[in-house]
Amino acid sequence: MTLMDMMMAPMPLLEIAPAGGLLADGVMLTSPYKPVLMILPFLIWAWVVATIYDKDAARWYFKREAWNTAHMLVGLLAFFAIVIAPPVTFWITWPALIIVLTTDLAIYAFLRNRDDRVPEEFRWSLDFEKMKAAREEKAAAKKKGGVVKGVTLGIQGNGGVLPVPEKESSDYAVRAALDEVLVHTLTSRGTQLDIGPVREKPDAYAATVIVDSVREAFQAYSSADAVAMIDMLKSAAGMDVNDRRRKLRGKIDVIPPGTPGVPIKITTLGTSEGMRLTALVKPAEQVQRRVKDLGLLAPQKAIVEEIVAEGRGCVLLTAPADQGRTSTLYAFLREHDAYTSNVQTLEMEEAEATLEGIRQNVFDPLEDGAEYSTTVRSILRRDPNVVGISDLPDENTAVEVARADHERTRVYLSFKADSALMGVQLFARAVGDQKKASQSLYGALNQRLLRRLCDNCRVGYQPTPEVLKKLGLPADTKQLHRKGGQVLVKDKPVTCPVCSGSGFLGVVAAFEVHRFGVEERRMIASNDMTGLKALLRQRREPSLQSAAMQKVMAGETSVEEVVRVTAPPRRAKKGAAPKKDRPSSPQSA
Repeated sequence: MTLMDMMMAPMPLLEIAPAGGLLADGVMLTSPYKPVLMILPFLIWAWVVATIYDKDAARWYFKREAWNTAHMLVGLLAFFAIVIAPPVTFWITWPALIIVLTTDLAIYAFLRNRDDRVPEEFRWSLDFEKMKAAREEKAAAKKKGGVVKGVTLGIQGNGGVLPVPEKESSDYAVRAALDEVLVHTLTSRGTQLDIGPVREKPDAYAATVIVDSVREAFQAYSSADAVAMIDMLKSAAGMDVNDRRRKLRGKIDVIPPGTPGVPIKITTLGTSEGMRLTALVKPAEQVQRRVKDLGLLAPQKAIVEEIVAEGRGCVLLTAPADQGRTSTLYAFLREHDAYTSNVQTLEMEEAEATLEGIRQNVFDPLEDGAEYSTTVRSILRRDPNVVGISDLPDENTAVEVARADHERTRVYLSFKADSALMGVQLFARAVGDQKKASQSLYGALNQRLLRRLCDNCRVGYQPTPEVLKKLGLPADTKQLHRKGGQVLVKDKPVTCPVCSGSGFLGVVAAFEVHRFGVEERRMIASNDMTGLKALLRQRREPSLQSAAMQKVMAGETSVEEVVRVTAPPRRAKKGAAPKKDRPSSPQSA
């Protein structure tokens, strides 16, 4: 007999018979409404467990049997507790029964919301406005045949709320297309949206989204529709819609139904091919990390602590484009006490986020007579303790950094380079004096972003000894992981709901970190990069590749992902025709 059968079984009637025989009719000695009050909480609880929680556990691949067993035990204990309780205590045991069953439901909801497998947008809350919006959306979907089409987002900025065009107008289709690409960007966990002209196709535009540090093509548009979409966003951000040449910046909030607004930073620029738009999603959140959260290996953390504590000289922070340089620069600056030290930055055009206690200087290249190197010199002459410089646009900037008073000032110089030692070479070449450049260098860092494997669907496998030897991994390594994208439900493969089938969820960083002393600076002065490499190898400082492979052994990423990120780009053979099947992408600004 199941719990539901036990709850629905009729209550036995107690008959009292006189000494001479049995009564013809039974006499009920309990109140007629108390069984109803007792059964009602069980019915509500059982309905929630059977129709909501069980399906929810299956959707997110929780341990359904364990959860159902726990629910059943709680229900049985509560049932027997109220049955065996004396009738006079009903008004004590009945509220206790409701509290126990409600607590059981609340525990599941609490643990469910804390589980990493449940995306933020699918977590439960008691936000009544959100519930109301969801009901309205569901009602609209039912009225329209089950699918909500068209405009679903709110968009507002300094230009006010972006109005929704009439459905009969041509602008409505453009607004619906804009909503579609914005919804895709948010639901796919995109950090950057680009809409721009396609080199290979005249009068054609494309939208691409960066998800987990990888750019993905989304949709192609005609030039008229793409420019109209860009103009809509410019209007909402309060930007000059008619200015199609200069680089313009603005901010908007994109508001999905029933949820708080998502801040997005808009940048537009006119090129010879046409307008281009870049939208950064939650830009401040992308750079809110401390050094301990960057993903450094234990020996690398020790080196970084020494570099920060030394507090003098120039440290190069390098990486290719879109590989987290700004996050690392901000993280290093936060390691210095901005209230007891003079900490400043110089950032190109706009600061990515506000750094508490730090004076952030912004360089505007459009100002008459403005030179980046001159601004660097001006800041360094104010006797700061720490300076973070976000770019190396010219040789003069490198010269100013090299001639700074490095006994009193720490300079973090961030720029693009494929490796730490390549960054050293580029800096020395820009200074134009190998010895002078070497005297200022006290450390160098390079990094890459690797896609993190989805814990819900990653696939473990046992590598062969040959593979381990080739990868330089310990011979006793028992298991590595590769991306999945699917999970089994009742022995049938289905798309993983956590990562939407991509096999990845978020990013993890791999670093190479080197501290330079007298011996290293001597080798840099003589341009002995081979000797410097040998010295760093002798000190067993992890290279970028070895650090990335440590992430593989920890199950955070895959061998294939490390190869994709760290392998040098292939050079096209001379005379080889370009591949025509390569997907088109918007032209870079």
